[in-house]
Amino acid sequence: MLNLDKHCTVIIPAFNEEAVIARCLSSLLDTAPPDHKMEVIVAANGCVDSTVQIAAETALDATILDIKKPSKTGAINAANAQANHYPRIYLDADIECSYSVIVALVNALGESGTMAAAPAIRLDTDHSDLLVKAYYRVWLKQPYASSGNGGAGCYALSRTAINEAGEFPDIIGDDIWIHTRFEQAQKRYVSEDKSGNPVFTIVRPPKNVLDLIKVEARKQVGNAEITRLFPSPHGAQLRGTGGISAAFRSGNRLLDIFVFFAIKLSARLLAQVNRLLGRGSAWSRDVSARQP
Repeated sequence: MLNLDKHCTVIIPAFNEEAVIARCLSSLLDTAPPDHKMEVIVAANGCVDSTVQIAAETALDATILDIKKPSKTGAINAANAQANHYPRIYLDADIECSYSVIVALVNALGESGTMAAAPAIRLDTDHSDLLVKAYYRVWLKQPYASSGNGGAGCYALSRTAINEAGEFPDIIGDDIWIHTRFEQAQKRYVSEDKSGNPVFTIVRPPKNVLDLIKVEARKQVGNAEITRLFPSPHGAQLRGTGGISAAFRSGNRLLDIFVFFAIKLSARLLAQVNRLLGRGSAWSRDVSARQP
């Protein structure tokens, strides 16, 4: 089994994740050797369920923070203040990530000039309806899905990157904020480890199209928030990397392309309505995919 040759810290922000936190921690720790060098911090924030208790029972050696205020970026900042090691890997609580992914990300950050790294994505759409499956068939072939610029629910930062980025602001899209802090040449998309084995996280999309539209609307609001409040010269690299031309060039079926853009348009309209009603910054989470 691959093993880390230096320490790192894995930070898992969690808000009412009792249905999935054990799965997340088990996928990470059950695949790690006994002498692994990971420091694991679960940054539970605003939880009114059993997230803290389940996390403590699942990961006996982990640090479990019980933060009263619900804020993902606030939880990340609190965990960063407690963390002892670099580099640091930030992992969403509803994602499955094996130890081998952590090793590959840490190795990638060891390369000269690399500030951030993200793994490939493997979607588990077994539970999703036909429209959601059609959407993600197109989504997976969009350039941004294969560039490490968000979507995997996991990213890693070097010590230099963390020092340069500073504290995470109070925003919705922490991953997009990070990816717009650095130029593309400073980021690594990791799809294989040094031995050629695949590297990926397992992501479960929403079960139904209505939940998908809500999640996509939240992402659009988050992206707009970054552009408005935290403009970056590197933000342009996240725009213009998809669209109709990319969808057609990728060889997708016409029906799938129609579904993809219909959902995108619906999400944009919902995001505009939410902003008009003052709900623009409200957190919209996909409960349907958060099953034990």
